Amino acid sequence: MTDPDSNARTRAVRAALGWRAPTTPATPPAPAPAVEPATPPAPAPAVEPEPPGRKTRARTRGPLAMLVALIAGLAGCDRAQGTVLWHAYNGAERDALAAGAARWNAEHPDKPLELVSVPYGAFADKLTSAIPGGNGPDLFIYPQDRIGDWADSGVIEPLEFWVNDARAGRFSNEAVEAMAYKGSLWGLPVAVKSIALYYRTDLVAQPPKTTDELVELAPRMAQKHGYAVAYANVDLYGHAPWLFGFGGKILDERGDLAIATPEAAAAMAFARDLVAKGVAPDHAEGPLVATLFNEGKAATVMSGPWFQSDIAAGVPWKVAVLPTVSATGKPASPFLGAEGILMSARARDKDTAFAVLDYLTSDTSAIERAKLARQVVPNTRAYADAAVASDATLRAFRDQLANTVPMPKGPAMRMVWTPYKTALGEVVAGRAEPGASLLAVEREVTGYLAGVKR
Repeated sequence: MTDPDSNARTRAVRAALGWRAPTTPATPPAPAPAVEPATPPAPAPAVEPEPPGRKTRARTRGPLAMLVALIAGLAGCDRAQGTVLWHAYNGAERDALAAGAARWNAEHPDKPLELVSVPYGAFADKLTSAIPGGNGPDLFIYPQDRIGDWADSGVIEPLEFWVNDARAGRFSNEAVEAMAYKGSLWGLPVAVKSIALYYRTDLVAQPPKTTDELVELAPRMAQKHGYAVAYANVDLYGHAPWLFGFGGKILDERGDLAIATPEAAAAMAFARDLVAKGVAPDHAEGPLVATLFNEGKAATVMSGPWFQSDIAAGVPWKVAVLPTVSATGKPASPFLGAEGILMSARARDKDTAFAVLDYLTSDTSAIERAKLARQVVPNTRAYADAAVASDATLRAFRDQLANTVPMPKGPAMRMVWTPYKTALGEVVAGRAEPGASLLAVEREVTGYLAGVKR
């Protein structure tokens, strides 16, 4: 096996990881006991953003989809000699993953890979409870926002023992950094996802470059009883482009809460004004956003790659980067999410599990997923493929990555989603003021964190 320190690593990877490669695979630590707050009430359940890919609508099953059945048939194989991977993919993403698994099984019949689909809503809780008892998967696919919790509690295995310079060099720097935590690498990325701007080409000749241009679409769309833009405006994930475009934050450079700031208040006020002036619908959720776009009552939509499956046949559309916030001159910047394949600390055969992980994140697999599922893959060499490079939608989402904010991986972020959504909904509806609402959110999250830290 290649010594991970035998080759010099790039400065970017070192900066992201603070690299400290162990000489042997880490021994799975015993799971940390759950720490309950000393005083009720317990922290509110975190409402995390629906990660990209989870909203994919089931499509007509074609020949490729039949591969899913082939993989499922492996359930009868000897579990001790196989690798189990949990995922929550649907539709084209599921089929593309199944295609990679089928290739692995054809090449390694003695080390079968079994894919197990788990509903996303129950995914994190199932992993957290199953892995410490040795009943979970060997590998699983999940966004980076839970890496901190799982690394701290010994649920996942650090990978730098197996990752040499060539493997790390497959991926963009931001994708590697998303999988890093406390000086270790905890996964290899399979997809990077963010919000961008969809626009109907029959309603908008050119996508708006600024928020002023976006607002200027409203009077014409009002004549159609429609809106200039539709997006999940009461979710922090959907609101993030405005928050960061106005210069707001969730956490500061030291990782401390920085929720209640004048910049964040200005972003909330902007979101409220979009509704008050008829530029955007009130309290928009995924189904409403899709319906408005499909019916020609939303000229643009702010959403991620998963929205493509919601667009009705025959609707003319393209994707562009989000507009610049006219008030600040800063680009609207959504959260950057990265999905990675992570290894359980209780994986039965870690060398084989890593071999599978390595195979599914290779350039070959990335190109396959980009073509079949239009995933925005983090493998930089995948974009040298002619078919991938010529895909205008993939190119637009890749261009958006330059103006994104990585989603934090620590426990503080998970405490923010629910109270922020509640406050944002009240402000957008005109029932509360931004400044006071943000102060209340920061106090609430501070209280939750104090309970967790006791």
